[in-house]
Amino acid sequence: CSFGFSQKQEVFLIDSLPKQGMLLDKGWKWHAGDNPDFAKADFDDSKWESIDPTNQIKELQQIDTRQPLWLRLTIDNQSNIKNLLMSIKQSGATAIFINGKVVKYIGKIDSKNQYSIAYDPLNEFSIINLNVGQNTFAVRYFFQKNLRYNTLPSLSLPLFSTLLSIESHHALLMNEYFWDGFNMAVALILFLIHFIYFVSYPPLKTNLWYSLFALCWLTMYYLLYKMHISHSVETKTFYSSCHLIIDQSRAIFLFVTIFLFLKQTQKWVLATLISISLLSIVFNLLFYFEAIWIVNFCTILVYGYFIMYLGNNAQKQGIEGGRYINWGVIGYIIFWFLFVLAFTFKWPTLSRDILFHTAVLIIPITISALLGLNFKSANKQLIKNLEQINALSAEKQQILSTQNETLEKQVEARTAELKASQNQLIQKEKLASLGELTAGIAHEIQNPLNFVNNFSELSVELIEELGLPTESSDRPDGWIPDTPFGGWGAFLADITQNLEKINLHGKRASSIVKGMLEHSRASTAVKELTDINQLADEYLRLAYSGIRAKNGDFEVTIETHFDPTLPKIKVIPQDMGRVILNLINNAFWAVKTVEKPLVVVETEQSEQQLIIRVIDNGTGMSEATKAKIFQPFFTTKPTGQGTGLGLSLAYDIVTKGHGGTIEVQSKQGEGSEFIITLPMTTN
Repeated sequence: CSFGFSQKQEVFLIDSLPKQGMLLDKGWKWHAGDNPDFAKADFDDSKWESIDPTNQIKELQQIDTRQPLWLRLTIDNQSNIKNLLMSIKQSGATAIFINGKVVKYIGKIDSKNQYSIAYDPLNEFSIINLNVGQNTFAVRYFFQKNLRYNTLPSLSLPLFSTLLSIESHHALLMNEYFWDGFNMAVALILFLIHFIYFVSYPPLKTNLWYSLFALCWLTMYYLLYKMHISHSVETKTFYSSCHLIIDQSRAIFLFVTIFLFLKQTQKWVLATLISISLLSIVFNLLFYFEAIWIVNFCTILVYGYFIMYLGNNAQKQGIEGGRYINWGVIGYIIFWFLFVLAFTFKWPTLSRDILFHTAVLIIPITISALLGLNFKSANKQLIKNLEQINALSAEKQQILSTQNETLEKQVEARTAELKASQNQLIQKEKLASLGELTAGIAHEIQNPLNFVNNFSELSVELIEELGLPTESSDRPDGWIPDTPFGGWGAFLADITQNLEKINLHGKRASSIVKGMLEHSRASTAVKELTDINQLADEYLRLAYSGIRAKNGDFEVTIETHFDPTLPKIKVIPQDMGRVILNLINNAFWAVKTVEKPLVVVETEQSEQQLIIRVIDNGTGMSEATKAKIFQPFFTTKPTGQGTGLGLSLAYDIVTKGHGGTIEVQSKQGEGSEFIITLPMTTN
């Protein structure tokens, strides 16, 4: 086959046909408008413009898609082959004429030329008859009015592409189907893998974003496949628009995956990449210009630059994946550049396809591998954590069992304490009731007791006023027993002695009643800021002087350990002095039979509390005695030497009057220690 001129007319010469067929891309003429004479073989088209109809419509700037047009080609058949196979790919609706006779209608054109429906036969083969010698090939062409032919660079819309051959073949179309299927298979596999990763371990959000990327990839190539098999040009344009949007969405999901995987914080980079993708959609949908492929290639370079920027930052931060992503971007740019060169230098189709799909796959496969390794690492860590959790669970179970046992023991002990506290509370309530009863009884006893004491003293005084001797040593010489009072002297002496005993025990009873009243009477004194060291020292001296006045032979070693930093606190000085005096007197009593008696008085402060200790090395007390030591009327002194109200009164003063505590620590034969704890109240 060849192309030449005959009588100043362009002629397409066919002398033989190659196996792959012959593309009719030269010698065509075109003219705008619609005239039936244009189909005639003898019509003079020498003034028509030349055109290559195999180009895409958007590249044919001279074409007005709002008007119909005619195409003509003169074919000189010198091959002696009359019956040929013709396959056509077009973007409009056509009527095809050979030598003035219509041989085929493709698409739909209404009778009044008001509308048309574009149809692409997708290289379907039809048999045509060519005469030996010259033949006129004419095409009446209409565009579908509602389509935008000058946009969508992803859609190949040739004006009119004709292939003549002697045998049927679909190599080109099958090649497109193969790559569509290949990409859909890869995308589906990656989607399933990473979606399963995400479902298995949702905290790794990168797998979710990557699965969305793979889903867009799968959808995009499914749309390409639908474009390749669809005859409707309108449907093709719709699929092409969707393909463009989903392709840029795929890029956005990939950017987010890389951003999260590399643990980056430069959100402006991500925002920039997303903005570029959105602008790319707008430019490709709304505009077309000759340099669109150059602009798209530059956009791809910008994508690569920013991804490498993120990768370099990740490397500086010690994230190993950044280096591999950088190598992936470099490989992507290299193969994409080679793909562009392949188009420029018209390399074989297979080479171009391999370069294109290698460029497209290199970054997604790299990221998929990195995410897989990351998932593997996370899975190992989860297994390790699970083993640790199991070990800890067993340990915790053991600890829980031990704690349960301890808790049960503590509950038992606490229950026993509560029961003891309940018993003490009941006892205290009883003692309180007893105190109220005692106060009432004491008031009733005090009056007759006063009469007993007063009249016993008065009776003694009356006997003394009689002037009679009451002892034999007091009788004067010549005393005559037969006087009116003769013989009554000894009797009066006994009466006097009995009256003195009555008075002595009456006063003792009065002292007991007075103690009972003091025990039951609430203090009315006012709390004052008091130096406890000075108060303790004062009452220690008072107690020692008192016991020495009663028993001059009493000797004891006294030690004081007063905290010099002790602040003054608010107490009732008289009441607190009475408590200290009582405790020291009890300590002196306890050590009177000890060989080396010792009494120690201490003060200190601890955690906002003031502590007073009175310690002796006396006889101590048993557990039974300690349990009753603060009960009213309980005493360890011999009968007649203690009322049993001193410690009970001290307990009430400390606990009720001052909000403190008083405790005793003692063992039989090892001495005793009384501990008073008072709050550090200064206002």
